[in-house]
Amino acid sequence: MKLKPPSWLPYLGPVLAAVAGALAGRVWLDGSFWTVLIAGIVCGFLPIVIYRVWKWSHHRRPPQ
Repeated sequence: MKLKPPSWLPYLGPVLAAVAGALAGRVWLDGSFWTVLIAGIVCGFLPIVIYRVWKWSHHRRPPQ
């Protein structure tokens, strides 16, 4: 049984970007502007990339 990717997964991007930026700025690295920006961008796009790869692999394989 193949699981379909949840349709709400890409919408986690802005929330994860805000959380990662806040954590990078305060807790993790006591980060500078660039550290916070890079952490926000990477974590913001991560759910979108995961969703697209999951959807691609879901449609790529023949049903079993």
